[in-house]
Amino acid sequence: MKKYALTALLLITGTSNAALITSSTDPVLTGSSLVNFDGTLTQSAPSLTFGDITFSTTGGTLRIEPFGVGGSGWMGSGQTLTTRLTSSPSSFSIDFSTTVSAFGMNWGAANPNWNVDLFDTSNTLLESIVFVGGNGGATFSEFYGASNSGIARAVFASTSGFDWIIIDDFQYVTDMTNGSVTVPEPMSVALLGVGLAGIGFSRKKKTA
Repeated sequence: MKKYALTALLLITGTSNAALITSSTDPVLTGSSLVNFDGTLTQSAPSLTFGDITFSTTGGTLRIEPFGVGGSGWMGSGQTLTTRLTSSPSSFSIDFSTTVSAFGMNWGAANPNWNVDLFDTSNTLLESIVFVGGNGGATFSEFYGASNSGIARAVFASTSGFDWIIIDDFQYVTDMTNGSVTVPEPMSVALLGVGLAGIGFSRKKKTA
């Protein structure tokens, strides 16, 4: 059932960007930074920041607590992030101070499916995907994430009323194409090579 649910999900999200990530070893997460919440004091707050990432909600609180506390044993270890949401439908967001090209996390305890909207720095919708919940045929412990160019914000909302989830081992990859480092495209490299060759030929001819 799980296999068919994920296959259907891939068809729904489309193949243009192949945004859905279902494995922590997905190649798009190569070189990712990790936030595992370990070393963070047990606490509750509407917004929590960890380096370049801010988790926030307007309907309830976010809580850092030990794995297994309050039924949070669906996925993770050490300290975990629990969404103690009271609004219906439940929702929260993740903001990145520097745009990312991919992110993923251990995602546990979700009952319904969750809609995930990805936005760029101009708050333009890049893509919408779905994290399948236990009621949709997936297990209650999954690895989910998304990839796209220039992700600045991700907004999560349950598709069926109230729900709370567990997040742990959050991974993200800084989007180098939108940062200070630009990797030349193959065509650009080729044109640069032709230009340099032309300059060398011109100098050689002038010398002759």
